[in-house]
Amino acid sequence: MQAHNSNIEEFLSAQRTVFVVPVYQRNYDWKEANCRQLFQDICHVVETGNEHFLGTICFKDFSSHERSIIDGQQRLTSMTLMLKAMYDLSDDDNIREEIEESYFFNKGHSIDTEYLKIKLHLNKRDDAVYHILLENNADTLETILSAKQKESKVYTNYQVFNDLILEYINQGGSIGAILDALCRLTIVELEVQSENPQEIFESLNSTGLDLTHVDLLRNYFLMQFSHQQQTDLYDLYWNKVEENVGVDNMQQFFVDYLVFRKRSDAISINGRRAHITDKNLYTAFKDYYMSLHAETDYEKTRQCFEDLRLCSAIYRNFIFASDVVIEKETPIRQKLYYILGVNDTGKSRSLLLYIFHLYQEKKITSDILNDCLEAISSITFRAKVCKAKGITNQFAGNVMIRLDSIKDYSDFTNKFWEALTAGKGSFAFPTDEEFRQALVQKDIYQTLRSKGTKYLLYMLEMHSPFHKGIPSINDSTLSIEHVMPQTINDDWEKALNQETLDNYDYLVTRIGNLALTNYNSEMSNKSFPEKRKMYEQANFYYTRKLSEFKQWSGYEINKRSEQMADVALKVWPFPSQYQKVRPQMNALHTLDDDFTQFAYTKPRALYIQDEEYSVGTWAEFLPIVCRNLIEDDKEAFLEIVHDGSIGSLVVSDDQNDYSNQRGFEHLVDGVYVSTAKSSYGTLSVMEKIVRSFDEKTGNDYSGNIMFLLQ
Repeated sequence: MQAHNSNIEEFLSAQRTVFVVPVYQRNYDWKEANCRQLFQDICHVVETGNEHFLGTICFKDFSSHERSIIDGQQRLTSMTLMLKAMYDLSDDDNIREEIEESYFFNKGHSIDTEYLKIKLHLNKRDDAVYHILLENNADTLETILSAKQKESKVYTNYQVFNDLILEYINQGGSIGAILDALCRLTIVELEVQSENPQEIFESLNSTGLDLTHVDLLRNYFLMQFSHQQQTDLYDLYWNKVEENVGVDNMQQFFVDYLVFRKRSDAISINGRRAHITDKNLYTAFKDYYMSLHAETDYEKTRQCFEDLRLCSAIYRNFIFASDVVIEKETPIRQKLYYILGVNDTGKSRSLLLYIFHLYQEKKITSDILNDCLEAISSITFRAKVCKAKGITNQFAGNVMIRLDSIKDYSDFTNKFWEALTAGKGSFAFPTDEEFRQALVQKDIYQTLRSKGTKYLLYMLEMHSPFHKGIPSINDSTLSIEHVMPQTINDDWEKALNQETLDNYDYLVTRIGNLALTNYNSEMSNKSFPEKRKMYEQANFYYTRKLSEFKQWSGYEINKRSEQMADVALKVWPFPSQYQKVRPQMNALHTLDDDFTQFAYTKPRALYIQDEEYSVGTWAEFLPIVCRNLIEDDKEAFLEIVHDGSIGSLVVSDDQNDYSNQRGFEHLVDGVYVSTAKSSYGTLSVMEKIVRSFDEKTGNDYSGNIMFLLQ
């Protein structure tokens, strides 16, 4: 690599030179604040005569005329946009000619194509706007650019510079002075020669503040190939992926795609096990890519990109605009909207990608696909109501592994239910009894919040005998009505019996006291007889049925809660043959419980992640948990041991031999754990070990350990 000091005037005005922003680079996206800061810095240079360091420009020469910009495109583009604004606002022909010939266009006998004539070439989307910008000015641009093109940062930042320079001129400033100051904007030119451009790029962007993980991945994939190969990969595949999922959804798509392809969300980072997230996506995807032996292999990279493109076309079904009109969507998209857009079960996307991929390969029919969506909808909503774990990326990976062994897809619906409900402990899904009990007894409004509660009530109405014509779930007039109001007035207090008043806080948020309405504000705190008359005219079946009640008290609320829970069991079905007989949810305890309550008790079962362990004493807990952690990440566990913060974890040596001591059990490499503890001591130590492990590894064992008492 060669480095030398220069300035922005010398760099940009290089004769017969084209600056190319490679296709792997992200779009130009400087914010208005960045542009204003740049202009302020230049004004300070004009006022003081001092130099200002603009930063490093890293490039690699493709040919005698082409320079590929590895790092610095944002600054170069911004400087060029500012020069274009100066050109348009200047009334000095000499200044306009100097800007045009030095910074916009190349001339000479060797410049024989339109491509070589224009000095700056941005990536595909920005370049089209930039070309229009070069051929027009602020006045004509307004009518030539499309509405979409006007959203480009190339256009909006040109307008920012146009306004800043116009204000500068009105205050007595000179465009010529700004032009003269460019030679005092110093830079360091870094020319890449035999070095790996990607390694240099990663080093220059090591803070992680500038580029997203997807930006880094795109550069990593494309930078290793020739300019033409880069262009082909970008135009034929990467650009299609962005079009399918949207730039803002790219990072989430890559996470979900990786879980889908790996059948797991587990990765090893520096020898430690972690879950794939948007924070480690770059490392995780690089490891996967290298496992394909695609690095520097164009054809294998092309195949990987083709798979990304095909999966992104599927993934497009999982993305919804904020103003989606659900009635105009297909039945499949409607189901997906309720799963992802309303019920917020986004962690199911990798599993959805799996079943849609099977459908695309014609391994399953549309009817089976629909059955699978119904299953996911049912169990995820049940999990939400009962505050069970639901579908996580880890769980989705396990389900896909179980399904991969299928040879005959004719019975796929049954196999899907079996795989989906094979989880134990916190990954087990609520049975009919648990779901019904939660609906009847829980504070539904607190559990599901406003959005989830509206979804619950709306879906009940959608499955009612008379559901045609009801408004969209996104109708702005749709609201949740508390029959017995959240704040009771004197009329209500007089009408309610003492038992209802005593249990008011409990009853007011039960499902039986909630209904959908289009005129909630009109009801307010009206008495029940007044509300009854309004319920008779309601658009919603279950709201209208409220008019059948003669009065409203705790008895009626409980009765209606049970009725609506019975309907919910049909709306979110869970076939009985897949339901497991397991402990009641309120009998399962977690590490968040008060440990003092377990004195003089005995445990019966321990649940860790997706596994169940039969236990009979508290002494069995710590060895089981510790061995799970060691299997997950031995190095991280040993760090906890050796930092000495947990006295129950000890190392046997010449001074302290624990091999024959009672109450100590060997774990690994001479490490022992003390098991001679009370229930309180055992659980306290276990919690400390697990939370320390989670902090080191990014796992969530503390949220995935439960136990059952005898």
